[in-house]
Amino acid sequence: MRFTQHPTEALKAPTSRQHGFVLVTALIFLMVLSLLGVMALRGSLFEERFAANDRDLTVARENAELALRDAERDILGLRFDGQYCAAVACTNSRPAGTRPVSLIDAGAFWSVVNVSAGDVAREDGGRGQALGLQGLYTASSATACGMPIWSGADWQDGVARVCANTLGAPAVPTVAYGTFTDAPFAQQGVLRPRYLIEVINTFDDLTNVTIHKFLFRITAVGFGRTTGSNGARTSVTLQSVFSAL
Repeated sequence: MRFTQHPTEALKAPTSRQHGFVLVTALIFLMVLSLLGVMALRGSLFEERFAANDRDLTVARENAELALRDAERDILGLRFDGQYCAAVACTNSRPAGTRPVSLIDAGAFWSVVNVSAGDVAREDGGRGQALGLQGLYTASSATACGMPIWSGADWQDGVARVCANTLGAPAVPTVAYGTFTDAPFAQQGVLRPRYLIEVINTFDDLTNVTIHKFLFRITAVGFGRTTGSNGARTSVTLQSVFSAL
């Protein structure tokens, strides 16, 4: 007697043996999808941090630009609104005779031999002196510092800096934004930008120059909101050479 097996009955056993393979495949797909999700999340976090850092650098650069303009007004004897400090009595001022007091005075102030304008500068930037003498350096300050003067200056950003030569410690002073111009600064959680000014008398400090003229090399540092693990802030340093003429 012969028995014939139905086709559907012959397929039952192999099908039941493949259930485990389907489970493993599904787990692999889940793992791949999970990895892709984690990678996408990490990429988003990286882009967010990158954008935040870029924003912070932009803030620092803008603040450094503010400090450069503030230093120029300091040199010209102007308040932040363009009025002469001698006329409106700024909170702090440079010594009398070292800044023009009016538009008429400014017309000839920088175009003649004006010794007082340069005498206010000090090799040590007025360290330990009255506020009106601080932050102004001579052309020989870099030699006395043993490095560019801004490298040994106190930017009050949590980083210790000192000069390496005869000036030594402590760090030489810088000027906070608005000190001599009464310019307001209302950015929450951001340090005020700072600057220093090197006063160069072309007749005394430059070779083969017979013209009496003052040039001012301004170094400005602006800060962002981010603070590093060592307490240092995001910062941008800008420099310009300014002539009052």
